Amino acid sequence: MSENSPKAMDPVCGMSVDPATAAATVDHEGHTYYFCGKGCAKSFSADPGKS
Repeated sequence: MSENSPKAMDPVCGMSVDPATAAATVDHEGHTYYFCGKGCAKSFSADPGKS
């Protein structure tokens, strides 16, 4: 059985994340990024250009 829910990729660790249940989100330059955990979101927020 395959899931049809949309998936996003955590830009820090590369993990597949379900936007509906993402642990954290960050809006940057008009785009919403989804994260597996608050640690990845914090790393991204500290230096968005690095990810």
